[in-house]
Amino acid sequence: MEKEIQLPTYACEYKENLKAIISYDDPVWDQLPVMDLAETTFGTPVEEFATGVKAFWTETALYFRFFGKDSHLVASYTEHDDPIYEEDVVEVFISETGDMVSYKEFEVSPANVKFDAAIINDPSRSLQVDTGWHLEGWETSVDYFPEKSEIYYVWKMPFAGFIGGVPQPGASWRINCYRIDRGAGIDKPDLYMSWSPTGIVDFHTPYRFGHLHFVK
Repeated sequence: MEKEIQLPTYACEYKENLKAIISYDDPVWDQLPVMDLAETTFGTPVEEFATGVKAFWTETALYFRFFGKDSHLVASYTEHDDPIYEEDVVEVFISETGDMVSYKEFEVSPANVKFDAAIINDPSRSLQVDTGWHLEGWETSVDYFPEKSEIYYVWKMPFAGFIGGVPQPGASWRINCYRIDRGAGIDKPDLYMSWSPTGIVDFHTPYRFGHLHFVK
């Protein structure tokens, strides 16, 4: 009998009375739980590229912050929806409805270039990626500190762009968080990391999405 897959759950806390702009070092991040990313196939830790994700929500938006160790950035693309997944990137896949066939894909590169798309992942058909879909009002920032080999990404994602709008406390979305680090130029293999291990080197594995639980 196949072993049952244990999917992670993240308690996404509600915050209010925040500043208009949330930076990577804002105190709001301090006490939040962490989604630790690990090698995506088997879920083994990768200390050299330690990566963590935190999230919270407000009455209008969902926020994410990625923190990662990185001494060599690979990011040459400059235009929205360029294939930034071919280089260094952090990603979040979201199914706000719980539908494992239809979900959204979001990516940001170290150069703060964005990629967003609506995905149809029907096993009976080829993967459909609609880059004509965009999350209106999605804001991102990137802060890199080469002397410490640290990089931070902060996202603000308005609920107005998701099906159903603002979630109710107690609601859950299906998500997974990812990171790709390309080894180009430093004689190291590419690294694929995820919050919920995918079992294969393929992030489009929605049955492995974890649970983002909105608490208030």
